[in-house]
Amino acid sequence: MPSRLCAAPAMLALLLLLSACAGPAAQATSSQATPAASSAPTPAPTSTPTPVPPSPTAVPALPANVAIAGIDVGGLAVPDARSKLARALAPLLAPLKLTAGGASATLEPSDIALELATDAMIDAALHATPGAQVALELSYDQAQLRAALASLSAQLGGAPEVSVITSTQAISRSFALRGGQAIDIDAAVQQIDAALRAPDAPRTLTLATSAAARPTPEQLQAQIEQIAKSWKDVAGVVVYDLASGEEIASLNKNTVFSAASTIKTAIMLNAYASRDSFTAKQEDALKKMIVNSDNLAANTVLAASVNGSGTDDALKGAEKMSAMLKDLGLTHTYLYVPFEATDYLAQKKVKYKLGPKTDGAAPFTDSGRALRTSPAEMAQLYLLIDQCSKGQGRLIEKLPKLNAKRCGDMLDRLFANADASRMRSGLPRSARVEHKSGWIDDMQADAGIVRSPGGDFVLAVYLYRVTKAGVQQPDTLFAPYLGAFARLVYSYYNPLVART
Repeated sequence: MPSRLCAAPAMLALLLLLSACAGPAAQATSSQATPAASSAPTPAPTSTPTPVPPSPTAVPALPANVAIAGIDVGGLAVPDARSKLARALAPLLAPLKLTAGGASATLEPSDIALELATDAMIDAALHATPGAQVALELSYDQAQLRAALASLSAQLGGAPEVSVITSTQAISRSFALRGGQAIDIDAAVQQIDAALRAPDAPRTLTLATSAAARPTPEQLQAQIEQIAKSWKDVAGVVVYDLASGEEIASLNKNTVFSAASTIKTAIMLNAYASRDSFTAKQEDALKKMIVNSDNLAANTVLAASVNGSGTDDALKGAEKMSAMLKDLGLTHTYLYVPFEATDYLAQKKVKYKLGPKTDGAAPFTDSGRALRTSPAEMAQLYLLIDQCSKGQGRLIEKLPKLNAKRCGDMLDRLFANADASRMRSGLPRSARVEHKSGWIDDMQADAGIVRSPGGDFVLAVYLYRVTKAGVQQPDTLFAPYLGAFARLVYSYYNPLVART
């Protein structure tokens, strides 16, 4: 019994050992066993691919915080921005009801071919930077608008009667209007234009009316000739409309007169064209020359234009100025001898240039040969300076040292002119007058720009009276006529309204 019990554990150990050695071989044999025969595999059916729709084209969006005509369209897609604009700007395409006096009319968008430039505004917004403000763009036919306003104005009773008011003196003449009304077309166009650009603006507009704007140029011409007839000697007059630059009326405009001190406007222009700045002494001379018509101060300014001083340099400055004027097309306006310098030049035996014995057009005056102008050319000089003050015209093109500010300075100097006895005497105190007068024994003149509520104009008046050498005609002879011409032209632009 004991021997059997001892053999059992030995047998168990042997079995475990044989099992461990046979395990891997059995596994290998199992894995290499030939698989059971099977039928051939059935191929999987080919699937039909599902079509993929193309990706939609991205709709461009406007930059953030962009506004068109004050309407926020930032971040919107173009179609949405277009719809929002159409809703917000729809009032701009509504008819306008116009009233003037007792007349009225409806202005349809189609009457003036009104169109909103929506595509252009959207395109501008697409290319704008974030936060940009794109302005409203619209277009209309202004000629058709003016025609519609003229038709409305015609309902107001036609043109008024034009009359001329005179005092006991035949030379005092002013235009007056009686009856009739008219629409101020220019003012109405501006009023309507503002309404067309404002969606919130009322669609009913009341247009201002007044007596018809002004007399005709032919009526002005006739009255200028009436005053000149009273003068009984040579009168040269020209009127230019400052806004258009067009001549309105004239008489003997190309007759050559002594320029006297009216040439000092050209002397000032030459100084500005020659220098970038002025010394204190030169500034003082400019002021005295224009405000007080000081002759020696004029010589100082002439000399300054060639960076010199004294009479000899003033002579060079005069020649330089005359050449400048000729280059500007002012061939009858020149100064070849400085003021009060004839005796000095004769003593020094200095030769100087003179103009032709006869210059300009008939009728002729005893103008001398060293200091001349014509009403037309002096008026053109003022036109050129005014254009320059707006950054335009021949002075800007030809004279590099000039600019709008410097030409504006010249007009301010002319406004400071202290002479109120000639042209200024016929004008209301409220009118701004930028002018320079001049006088010698047998001639007096005044020329400049007059700015008024009814329009701005250039007026040049030169009056010649035959007299004995060395005998000076009194200011009281010339001044009333100079004032009368100014008053007449002012009333052409600002006619009195006579009571009906």
